[in-house]
Amino acid sequence: MEKCEILLALSDKAPHQSMTIGAFLEDKGYQVAVMDSGSAIEILQKKNFDLVITNLLAVLEKAKELNSETMAILVLDTRCKSIPTAHAIQSSADDFLFKPFELTELEMRVIHCIEGMELKQKNVKLEWVEQGFNDKILNMVKIMSHDIRGSLLSISATLKLLSRGYYGKIDEGVGNGVKELIAKTIGLIGITEEYLGRSFTASDDSETQGEALDLVRDIFIPILKELSPELKGHHLLIEPHLLGMSKKQIPLTANRIWLKMVFRNLLKNAIKYGDREGTIAIGFKDNGSSYQLNVYNSGKPIPEEYREKLFTKFMGIGNSQNRKERANGTGLGLYLIKNAIQKLGGEIRYEAREDGSNFIFTIPARPTFSVDSSLPIGIPLRLATADN
Repeated sequence: MEKCEILLALSDKAPHQSMTIGAFLEDKGYQVAVMDSGSAIEILQKKNFDLVITNLLAVLEKAKELNSETMAILVLDTRCKSIPTAHAIQSSADDFLFKPFELTELEMRVIHCIEGMELKQKNVKLEWVEQGFNDKILNMVKIMSHDIRGSLLSISATLKLLSRGYYGKIDEGVGNGVKELIAKTIGLIGITEEYLGRSFTASDDSETQGEALDLVRDIFIPILKELSPELKGHHLLIEPHLLGMSKKQIPLTANRIWLKMVFRNLLKNAIKYGDREGTIAIGFKDNGSSYQLNVYNSGKPIPEEYREKLFTKFMGIGNSQNRKERANGTGLGLYLIKNAIQKLGGEIRYEAREDGSNFIFTIPARPTFSVDSSLPIGIPLRLATADN
């Protein structure tokens, strides 16, 4: 795709903030036009932009009115209700950004919007007549997963504002209900990401390029939070680097959705096929040019006769002697995990242990960026550390 064009229109009294954001996005390779409200509406009538970032509803709605394909991020200030609540929720924004925010979060939102736009553009150009039935279904899954995920992100953002008292004080009972809804919404976002990742890895598309990520902040912490209800009761052992305890980021360039799919599947397999309330251990090792990670679960190892075909299509990993239970294994899951890891430039293997199963995989380490080292480690889980 050609260089993405972004219109940045903020009503902040401090114009240097807009200039700082504009310079940051230009450094990331985007073409940015910084405008005030009047100028923004005027230029929108003359040319199209791929993405509009604004805290002005008039600018957002005008951009959508003139070109419904234009993506839009609505910036909201949690300290003051600059935009009426109902108007913000009913707006045609594709994503939301809550002030104050880090520039790295802004970049993440921009990347997601651009990916959604490219996905829709590619689908429009596809010649359905020349495609097989499976390809048609696959493309529909991609688009539906991406669009549903966007809606769920907006719902999650609104619920978080509600829980923080942005719309007014709420009692404890309502607050607990909102927290439960937030947890369920996060789980649904994980499901849509799972199908989105699977649809990409099942095809031979190379359309999703890698992005600069921090393994802890962008992949590991979100997946642990997503699976925290399922992990309760297990003895979870995590290598200290993966909790941000070393105050050192773990940078890499990879596809976010693919990598989250890998961690999500391996952890779910450990929960499903390991001992009930047993041990799940997650290890990490920096090999310089690559990172090595492993997910271990206590319990019976996978029977030897199934290990050779473990990563082939429709081969389950059930460790039970019951044939029906084995048939209900992960099926295509491990095949797609291997496919995703190989596309990321890594490898995966299974190691049987006397007291359990261990999946070990590598991903290339490409430290091409710098991130804030103050990573969130407040995970609602009982955590410990172990040498794996």
